[in-house]
Amino acid sequence: RVFGFTKHPACHITKEFLVPTVDNRGIQIHYEVHGSGHPVVLIHGATVSFKHNYADFGWIESLTGAGLQVIGLDLRGHGESGKPHDFESYGTANLASDVIAVLDQLSLPRASLVGYSIGTAVALHLLQSAPDRFDSAALIATGDGLIGHLPYTFANILPALQEVLIRTEYPKDLPKHLAMYWNFVAGTAGDWQALRALAQASYPALSKEDASAIRVPTLVISGQDDLVLGRGPALAQALGQGQYLEVPGADHFSLSVDPGVKAAVAQFLLPGVAEQ
Repeated sequence: RVFGFTKHPACHITKEFLVPTVDNRGIQIHYEVHGSGHPVVLIHGATVSFKHNYADFGWIESLTGAGLQVIGLDLRGHGESGKPHDFESYGTANLASDVIAVLDQLSLPRASLVGYSIGTAVALHLLQSAPDRFDSAALIATGDGLIGHLPYTFANILPALQEVLIRTEYPKDLPKHLAMYWNFVAGTAGDWQALRALAQASYPALSKEDASAIRVPTLVISGQDDLVLGRGPALAQALGQGQYLEVPGADHFSLSVDPGVKAAVAQFLLPGVAEQ
């Protein structure tokens, strides 16, 4: 026993706390579970973590208070999870496998999904490749680039992130919405090499045909002033059961702290709501 807890075989001790992890083909994926009720997996954006995208901004309290169980994970390359330095370890399918590994570890046959930014590409891949595992989904800070609309495809925007990640000092010559990512990595003691590998991997757009075949009820939430991934009305329309919410005056980053966004997500993901 360690600090009053029994150590589980899938856990390791970090910073004097019991930290649950699952081994996903040799990469340790950190996760945490809060509350009870209908399970919801939260997938964070690039260069941050579950803590810095969700937990620090009240998502645990908002969702558990609505009767949902929060499952947060750190995707490979981020937070407390393993950080491979080869780009072949990243890409949509590999990141999606981290989510499935956590669900399997928790013996959860079904759950709902929340994705943010690049996490929405991961969530969309899961909805397309494993629809039987998911009841509903919310895609936040995302846009029509996920179905190939320029200029906001990941193939088009990730080179700019790579430029940020090779800088040794804050890139004040770059647009603020890009330079912000330098602050995220520096402020969270991120692994620069792992995140450069993440940015070099492939996150292909979904065809409109594949998007229309997704019948999982999905809420797409975009900020009106998102300069990173733009807006997502066409994405929502392309999905088999998509709904769209646009937040006036919001940018790519402010949606994570918006109480209205948290409330809308909780209401949509509650069992039975998304099917209405």
